[in-house]
Amino acid sequence: MYKLYWRERTGAFAPAAVMEELGIRYEGIHLDEQGHTTAEFRAKNPMAQIPLFILPDGSAMTESGAIALYLAETEPDSGLAPLPNDPIRAPFLRWYMFAQVNLYETNLRYFYADRYISDAAGADGVKRAAAERFDRLWDMTATAIQGPFYFGARFTLLDIYLAMLVAWHFDPPALLKRQPRIAKLVDATLARPAIAEVWKRYNMHQRMG
Repeated sequence: MYKLYWRERTGAFAPAAVMEELGIRYEGIHLDEQGHTTAEFRAKNPMAQIPLFILPDGSAMTESGAIALYLAETEPDSGLAPLPNDPIRAPFLRWYMFAQVNLYETNLRYFYADRYISDAAGADGVKRAAAERFDRLWDMTATAIQGPFYFGARFTLLDIYLAMLVAWHFDPPALLKRQPRIAKLVDATLARPAIAEVWKRYNMHQRMG
């Protein structure tokens, strides 16, 4: 059985949502505020980040995007991860990686500006720049949403990942008001019972308005 080390409002939401959506059995191991700093945890995950994912053979995976994609691909008929011969495979990979490399990273720059500078006096500037970049990136993302999901009626892992990142925006209600396509994508994703249950468990509704 898979094991997922998780905590509320972390990237563990994405792989958890995939497993719940697909009915994949797993053990969820909740971490308290210091749980990811123990020597045992660091031995498996040197970056001490959440989530940590343990496969049945005992090997470890990190990086929420990679874990979620791996899980989606274990059930190829689900369509959560388009197959190589699928027409939306290329745009799916483009925007899925865009979400991780750009949206996720910019979110970190906003909320953890001190990690990106050596002089604490510059933290406010990093945060302001991140806020401007975050909304610019979201506007770019929204232009390609076909509705209600990113690829029209086709629900994919990308929708799960984007919904998670919306919840992490510094002002989700403002983002959803400015970009109704994103609001519809989030609503459609949370209309799926399995996803809605994980959303509640991970307290992703906080600050959503």
